[in-house]
Amino acid sequence: MPIAINNSQSAHPHLPIPLGGLSVWQHSTRDHPLLNAGKDEPLPVEADVVIIGSGLSGTVTAHSLLTSPSRPSSVVVLEAREICSGASGRNAGHCRPDESRGFTAFAALHGAEEAKKILRSERDTFEKVDEFIKKTGINCEWTPRDTYDVSLSESFKDYAVDALRNLRECGGKPEVEELGKEQARKETRVQAAHGAVKWWAGTVNPAQLTLGIHELNLALGGYSLFAYAPVHRVTQSEDGVSWDVQTPRGKVRAKKVVYATNAYSDALLEEMDGLIVPHRAQAIKLSSAPAGPEKFPRIEGSYSLRYLPQHFYSICCRPDNSISLGTSRKWHGMSPETAKSIVNTVDDSSYSSEITRNAVEEFAKLFPEGGWSAEGLKEGKAKGYEYSWTGIIAMTPDSVPFIGSIPGKPGQFISAGFNGHGMARIFICAPALSKYMLTGEWDEIMPASFRVTEERLLKLRQGVDKGRLDKSGGLPSKLDV
Repeated sequence: MPIAINNSQSAHPHLPIPLGGLSVWQHSTRDHPLLNAGKDEPLPVEADVVIIGSGLSGTVTAHSLLTSPSRPSSVVVLEAREICSGASGRNAGHCRPDESRGFTAFAALHGAEEAKKILRSERDTFEKVDEFIKKTGINCEWTPRDTYDVSLSESFKDYAVDALRNLRECGGKPEVEELGKEQARKETRVQAAHGAVKWWAGTVNPAQLTLGIHELNLALGGYSLFAYAPVHRVTQSEDGVSWDVQTPRGKVRAKKVVYATNAYSDALLEEMDGLIVPHRAQAIKLSSAPAGPEKFPRIEGSYSLRYLPQHFYSICCRPDNSISLGTSRKWHGMSPETAKSIVNTVDDSSYSSEITRNAVEEFAKLFPEGGWSAEGLKEGKAKGYEYSWTGIIAMTPDSVPFIGSIPGKPGQFISAGFNGHGMARIFICAPALSKYMLTGEWDEIMPASFRVTEERLLKLRQGVDKGRLDKSGGLPSKLDV
């Protein structure tokens, strides 16, 4: 992940800014020894592979490379801020495969068959995450559990039912259970529910998971981490084959470069200008129920509470019963100023008080027995509210990531643009990219629509220029699939 130098006149607006308020996950890892790894050490002169970005995508790509029989001798990770300071350390805590809801949107953009593969890939990812954590024993609050898409309106219930029906009619086999109104209310305790869809997913402390994988990588040898080593540009080396990765601390010559830069990618790659657009997402830490566990027992499942496809909130209840509440990025009545502040920004140093108030009010309304309240929020006296934070996610016009080689730049690769579904995609995308880097072959587990091709870039660019979202390309996705 690159970062702007303070007072730089030519800094790209999508370079990360200095780290501001911490997420709940970052608060839990403040004493981790790798947060400032390599901060005061000289950069190596050269490396087989340089990975830009120390989040989950970068570290899983590195792990896949280092555990390959044809592994590179040296892998260097460069991070602009402290290790795992971006979205991987600042999300809402879910590894939640989409079993059916996104079928309508994906089918419209990519066709029914590819839409089925996209959804199946998220289930495959969840299974790989579960297997990896159980095998390695990384302590990261990993909690496989039932998850619910709770319909808070008849219109969203119809949307979810139609998506599930159409997926099944096209031969899809989602592992879900449909719940009617009464059963949904009984299982979720959301008395406003019109129905729900239930399936198996997980919640996780993403910062602990990412830092744990970095530890595994260091034990494999040939792996170096450098915090506060912002990359500002990548240029062709004098030999015409390698690449010079430029930072304020010097340059590293690399045979191969991986942009694991997600929402910050267009700051280094003009090819991604307008095709990977940063959006600010927000989350909140709530205490355990102020009313106490007898009046309001622990929320066992994880939830997505949905009024509309774009108007939703997420719930991740941690082992200590505190709650990570994901906020909505759109609702009827949101001020134009707040709506504008969310799009095309990398400012994760602060949060919106309007978004916080909306989310806490909605949560308190949906779970009145818990005792949470937005009263006194401005004065810091709201019951059960602790703090808010933001993270930067990357949206793409066709709602899927860019995985593969950069056209016209042999030796440069990208793994970015996860549309807020990184936890449900990275564990297949990163290994697939590493296999491609080493062998030139793609793993069939990864959907073809994720791959970077000149044809895809051209189609999307034409769509962006036309200003519409359709099968020929389009504006950054507003579908929130």
